[in-house]
Amino acid sequence: MEPKRLFIAIPVEGVLREKALAWQADHVGWPVNWTSGDDFHITVVSPWLESDVPALISKLDEFAQSIIDGKLSIKSFAISFFKVVFGPNRFSPRLIWAEGEPPVPLLELKNRLEQTLAKPDNRFYRLHLTLARFLASDFGPAGLPDLFDRVDWSSNISSFVLFESVMKPEGPEYTKIKEFSFANQEQNQQAL
Repeated sequence: MEPKRLFIAIPVEGVLREKALAWQADHVGWPVNWTSGDDFHITVVSPWLESDVPALISKLDEFAQSIIDGKLSIKSFAISFFKVVFGPNRFSPRLIWAEGEPPVPLLELKNRLEQTLAKPDNRFYRLHLTLARFLASDFGPAGLPDLFDRVDWSSNISSFVLFESVMKPEGPEYTKIKEFSFANQEQNQQAL
């Protein structure tokens, strides 16, 4: 079986998705490739190549169940974004993204998933939501506009998704393989 390029991310839904789409709509004239609302996600485990997807799904099912059963001390948590800026940095901007501080439970989820999958990533983790991709030259001789928009976007998180990413000339195409909930019934009741 040919390896697939997979990654694990948090789905972006509800009010967070609506606020991100509204921000895009306010900047519709910009020369960028906007990320579709269906493709919004927050990467937790960076992409890797995987040949045995059924075995991986089984491992992730066990991981999510161990959280629900209380064997891992990860609970549902909130994430917040406080600014929209050019990314990944001001020296080589190619993205527009919302940024926030990663909460401790998100970092714990990331670390535990990386351990479970034997996919360590020692890079500094930045909580971000990609809104658009671009080439700086597309903004013409005037260059990039100033961008530092304060936002107040948040969402409660109680699941993660295994995605496949296929690289295409117009940008990556994402397919949701499976969503894994890690909130137990009691946490679901409290969230309502």
